[in-house]
Amino acid sequence: MMDAVCIAHRGASGKGHAPENTLSAFRKAMAIGVDAVECDVHCTKDGHVVIIHDNNLKRTTNMDGVITEMALSEVKKADAGAWFDSRFAGETIPTLKELLEMTRGKVITVVEIKQGGIADKVIKDIEDTGSVGEVVLISFHASALRDAQEINPRIPRALLIGGVGPASEHSSILNLIQSAAEVGAGTLDLYKNIITPQLVKEARLRGIGVWAWTVDDEAEIKKLLEIGVTGITSNYPERVRSAFLKCRGHVSENSPMG
Repeated sequence: MMDAVCIAHRGASGKGHAPENTLSAFRKAMAIGVDAVECDVHCTKDGHVVIIHDNNLKRTTNMDGVITEMALSEVKKADAGAWFDSRFAGETIPTLKELLEMTRGKVITVVEIKQGGIADKVIKDIEDTGSVGEVVLISFHASALRDAQEINPRIPRALLIGGVGPASEHSSILNLIQSAAEVGAGTLDLYKNIITPQLVKEARLRGIGVWAWTVDDEAEIKKLLEIGVTGITSNYPERVRSAFLKCRGHVSENSPMG
């Protein structure tokens, strides 16, 4: 069994924790003892990188509006907590800089770039906060990872891949590995149902780590650990920590790029 890292999906964002992609969720994750917190970023009309999954405010705030069409001052007026629980009323949408200032020196920050053409702004925030060695950039968009590689190759990258079924054919596994190599990604960040023992073995033989998302069931977490994944992303990071302890008797202190 290989060591893996525990990644909090949008912070500790499961039921009973805190609203996704808020500083409260990231603080809760850090208190749980995660190796990394994952967040999603978009860019405002006036060039500020903010943490929110959707490009529209409607699902996770009390406002309706498109992030890319709004100034930061407008975005900051949204209540990003009350929809989840009244205890979090008044929580605002954080900027990437605000999160990096909180996590620096404590945990790795995994930043998912949700739109093209903003890698330069994301990396500027990372550099300005002295966080180059403490961030992993992930994206479904190969172009965003290529841009990131050109701008600052010292920041590790992981290629996100979705899907519905296992990658069992040798050719499809090699295609996934090749896709990561083409954007200089040291890790494949895969939807959990794609992952097979053969895929993990082939990737690791080639120096490519394999992360799984989003895994909330302890039995699934245990199974993925047993086949050697190098990272598990969960809305309930305490379940990942628990599975680590049950499987190995200790929690990994490995590099998140595994």
